[in-house]
Amino acid sequence: MKNIFAIIISLTIGQSSFGQKTPISYVNYEKDNDSIENPLIDWDDRISEITLETKKKFVFWSRPSAISCSTWREYNGTWKRKNDTIIFSDQYEISESDARFDFSNRKDENNYLLKFKTDQNSILSDKKIEIQFVYDYDADIDDIELKMELENDFSLRIPFKTIPNRKKLASIRYEYFLPNGEKRFGYISESNTVNVKEKELPNSVIITFVEKPKTETIYRKTKAIFEDDKIRIISKNKTKSDLPDYVGEIKFKEIYEEQNAE
Repeated sequence: MKNIFAIIISLTIGQSSFGQKTPISYVNYEKDNDSIENPLIDWDDRISEITLETKKKFVFWSRPSAISCSTWREYNGTWKRKNDTIIFSDQYEISESDARFDFSNRKDENNYLLKFKTDQNSILSDKKIEIQFVYDYDADIDDIELKMELENDFSLRIPFKTIPNRKKLASIRYEYFLPNGEKRFGYISESNTVNVKEKELPNSVIITFVEKPKTETIYRKTKAIFEDDKIRIISKNKTKSDLPDYVGEIKFKEIYEEQNAE
């Protein structure tokens, strides 16, 4: 009887160290090997803190740089425990691009021809449009913003000679209002980075606004084991999508210890 009672007491104490008091944080502030080998690198985007805010809610903290809190990220969701396994669940939305671009080159033309329309062939109404010339970052040239007016067919011609430093032009930014009042803005570019010139911008572009971009919800699950008052991450996965998912993976360290644990 005495041994059974001792086992029950032991289990109760073990459980009380996890989830019985909230909030409680489990942390790992170690830097990656690159940061240790090169002290000039102050960047580690792995999760450094797991906080159980309530009996159901958690937050993951990523603090890549101690210098700038603008790099910090938090991920919120719900958690549950089954025996020694913890499952963290969160979700986010991804959306289809709200514009499509068709590029081509017209021979012997000294202007950019931009044509605007919608994927549902809805009639556009606003002739006003804001254009910004975005230059290559290394050129150290200030971007130029202009208010312009579309033609009756909702096209816009921009003569090359009216664009200062055109050879350094990386992309053209537009800002336009649809008939329903929705503002659309984006960058006309074939480069991966809008302020880096990789090649010449084609001189003819059809911009098709997607009136109702598709959206999808991505569900993530992160599985961990609770042992010796520590959280050890063992797996992570998320649902697949029919749309491009550019959201990066959450990166973890292996072990997280209870903060201020004695």
